[in-house]
Amino acid sequence: MNQKMDARIAALEAELNDLKTLVSTESEEGPAKSDRRGMVKLLAAGAVGAVTGAAMLGAQPAAALDGDPLLQGDTNETTLPTLLTSSSSQGAALILNSLASYGLETNGELGNAVFTAAGESPIGTGAAAPGILFVDGVGDWWASTDATSTAWRKLASLQSAGQLHILGTPVRVYDSRAGADPTDIGPKAPTASNTPRQIDTTANSSGVPATANGVMISLTIAGPQGGGFASAWPSGDFPGTSNINFAPGQNIAVTTTVGCGPNGTILVMSNVVTDFLVDVIGYYQ
Repeated sequence: MNQKMDARIAALEAELNDLKTLVSTESEEGPAKSDRRGMVKLLAAGAVGAVTGAAMLGAQPAAALDGDPLLQGDTNETTLPTLLTSSSSQGAALILNSLASYGLETNGELGNAVFTAAGESPIGTGAAAPGILFVDGVGDWWASTDATSTAWRKLASLQSAGQLHILGTPVRVYDSRAGADPTDIGPKAPTASNTPRQIDTTANSSGVPATANGVMISLTIAGPQGGGFASAWPSGDFPGTSNINFAPGQNIAVTTTVGCGPNGTILVMSNVVTDFLVDVIGYYQ
C-alpha cells in the first residue's frame, strides 16, 4: 500500500515539474498565449493539490472492518447481524449486534459493560459475572455481584439516591388492628409474644419490587400489654436484636432499615403481646 502511494506521489511530482517547465516556456511567447498560460497554471495548481492530498491520505488508516479493533479518528462501521468479538491479542474492542444493544469487551473474553435499548432491569435476563456493569433501557445503572441471573444491584437511577429508592409517599403495608387499613391484609390480631410475623412489603401496591434487597420502614407499636421490645429482620431465626423499646400501653414508632427476605418479605416480633403497624418509606435494590 505504501509503495503504491509513494510511486503515485513521485509520478505527480514529475508531472508538476513538467507543467512548471511548460509555464516557463509559454511566458517567453508573449501576451497572445495568456489564456493558454492561465490554463497551464491551473493544471499545475491541481497537480500540487493532488500531491499534497495523496501525501495526507497516505498518513490516514483505513476504517476498521467487521470484527477488527476500532481505529481512532476514523469512521468505523459494522454490518454483521451477530455479536462481534475480538481475540485476546486484540485487547479492548467495541462490540455491536443487530438487536440495538451495545457493549464493551476487554481482554477478548468478558463484556464488562453492556448497554441495552430495552427493558427496565437485567434481573432474570441470564447469567451474569462478577463486576459487569449494565445500563437498562430507561437509563438505570446496575452491577452484578456473582454469576447468577438475579445477583444485580442498582447503582443509580432517576428515582434513586444511589441504591435507595424513596417512595413518593409512605405506604402502609400492614396494620394488625381489626378494621384498620389495609383491611384485606391479615392476620388482624395482636402478636403472640416471641412469635415472628411475616410482613410483605410489596403489599398494598407499595411500589416495592419483590427483588428488593432491603426496605426503610416506620415500625409503630400500638397498645402493648407490657413493657418490652420489638425487632424486625429479613428471615430465619430471631437475631437477638431490638429495633424499638416501649413501656406498657405506650404508642411509639421508629424508623429503621431492614434487609429483605424472599420476595420482599420481612419478619417482625415482639416479646410481649401488642398490635403493630408497618409503613414503607423506601427500598434498596
